[in-house]
Amino acid sequence: MRSLNAYKKLAQHWAELPTDYNEQSLEVSLVQPLLQSLGLNFQQIKAGQNLGSGFGTPDRLIYQDINQAPVLVIENKRRDPVLAAIPEKDFAAACKNHTLYRQAVGYEDCGKNNRGIKHYLNNSVSPHLLASYGLVFNGDFFQLWRRVDGLVLPMTPIQKVTKTSLPGLMQQLEYCLDHPHTALVSAIWNQKGGVAKTTNIVNMGAALALEGKRVLLIDLDPQNDLTRGVGADPNWLPGYLEQCDKKIQLEEWDEAKQILNKAIQIRKFPTTDKMKKDFKLSVLSSDEKGLKAFRDSDDVETAVIFKKLVKLLYLDYDYIFIDVSPTPDKLTQSVLLTCDTVLIPIDLGGKSLHHAVQLYSTTLPKFREVRAAKKERLHLGPWNLGIVFSNCPGDAGVVLEEHIKQELKKSNFSGNQCKTRLSTFAQTKVAEFKHVPVICWQSSPITKLYTKLIDELFLNPNFIDH
Repeated sequence: MRSLNAYKKLAQHWAELPTDYNEQSLEVSLVQPLLQSLGLNFQQIKAGQNLGSGFGTPDRLIYQDINQAPVLVIENKRRDPVLAAIPEKDFAAACKNHTLYRQAVGYEDCGKNNRGIKHYLNNSVSPHLLASYGLVFNGDFFQLWRRVDGLVLPMTPIQKVTKTSLPGLMQQLEYCLDHPHTALVSAIWNQKGGVAKTTNIVNMGAALALEGKRVLLIDLDPQNDLTRGVGADPNWLPGYLEQCDKKIQLEEWDEAKQILNKAIQIRKFPTTDKMKKDFKLSVLSSDEKGLKAFRDSDDVETAVIFKKLVKLLYLDYDYIFIDVSPTPDKLTQSVLLTCDTVLIPIDLGGKSLHHAVQLYSTTLPKFREVRAAKKERLHLGPWNLGIVFSNCPGDAGVVLEEHIKQELKKSNFSGNQCKTRLSTFAQTKVAEFKHVPVICWQSSPITKLYTKLIDELFLNPNFIDH
């Protein structure tokens, strides 16, 4: 049975282990007791299971239900006295460049035959061997990774194992075992307006819903363009944010969830493809007055309340997309302190490119630092999905492309640029007039582009770590 006392005993045992332990000794003396203290039996722990050609053999696969896919895959490495001696404040930075850590994750610079968490969580692995979470561990470093369909991203920061920290790390493993599937929370945002932020949210969400995913769209923009764009009502349940806020502060979680359930609108859409079923989107909106009251409230910490609100919906959806104003106000900050990932839309103009580079390279890393400084461990973020070119004219031309290339070079930008570019098509405007996603027209060229984009970002293998 799990217990804090068992974790404290494990921490005492850890403190007595040599800092130069080899991998085999570490597995026998620490990893096995660690798994047993989580209440796992021998049937739930499988060692030496090959995942198939090209994917390698992880140290452990961990099951909650032996008749289901594993929840956790583990890659262990030996201890290193030099790494063990590094102070906690410098530890994560040192790990990022350390061979043992990089081997455990599976970075390419560790050799073409090296296999790590990156490979074990690849969604090309056979479904019955494919885990939702990964752990890299050597008795000193501890980091959880997460897989959502094809997307693999950090679940926690790199953490140093100490006698004090180990019980808390065990509770992180508990969370993963008890929550094998939670929603990926994403924002699509740029401080520059007019870059198809809302249009992209609606149609990426619709494309995922058409693939059978449970999708929630949260509209936090006072203009409510997203809500109207899918034919929903901004005034569906006036005042629900204030009501939910009060229930969350009182920790009346069931009552808060009931309010949210009433506030969520379900919109169903047909498609022109008779072979495909209709799809539905869930929409959580708020009237302008309610949003402003929530944003400007002085008696609560908006970001904390909003994060708890979203957390109440984790288990109900596969993907949650949040639309927020381009203005970096309190609501926007709350979103960036809540979401797992951010996709940055830009047009082919210099202003949106400037803001995108700043957001990607400076703003989002700072928000991760703030969340880490608040001792936020699980669901650390926001991580960069990359830059996506939107509203691209068909006649961009070589000269404009060269200007963009040079601007990115001048900014020393080496981040991810989505291969899929979203061009402008009249059908998108027609869809806006009809208050439906453009995805409803399956033969439209822009529909094919949105389908390619969700494949690239979410459904096909995609590893992000910055």
